Amino acid sequence: MAARGKYNTHQRELVSTCLTAHADRYLTVDEVWLAVTHVGGHVGRTTVYRNLEALTSAGVVLKATAPGGEASYRLKPKGATGQLVCVECRKAFPLDCHMTAEFSDHVLEHHGFKVLPARTVLYGLCSDCVRATDQEGDVACIGVANE
Repeated sequence: MAARGKYNTHQRELVSTCLTAHADRYLTVDEVWLAVTHVGGHVGRTTVYRNLEALTSAGVVLKATAPGGEASYRLKPKGATGQLVCVECRKAFPLDCHMTAEFSDHVLEHHGFKVLPARTVLYGLCSDCVRATDQEGDVACIGVANE
């Protein structure tokens, strides 16, 4: 018998298909569940959660806990060394920048902490949300600096 979480099921395929269709952003368990049931998939919310966790454990899916504590998931992009996640629209962008290595070196040298670039997630506002916020007023009202 295959080890738990190592085999593909119809439900896991539905979850994977949903994540593939929304590869540019993180989705909550409820968003995945609603998308799967919307296309006619018969799967429970708990089953969606278990499949997302199994795919995360297998290294296929990334999990990020947003400010406020709700976990979100997305397919792991190929080649990205980190991620930028917008706290407003929840879109994710690859963090492929030479400064990431310099930052990691600094943290190790001065703080004795080894940053794992492939697991690094920076939260903030994407350019579209910054523009929308600038039109509305104070950017500081949206950020997560105090959390």
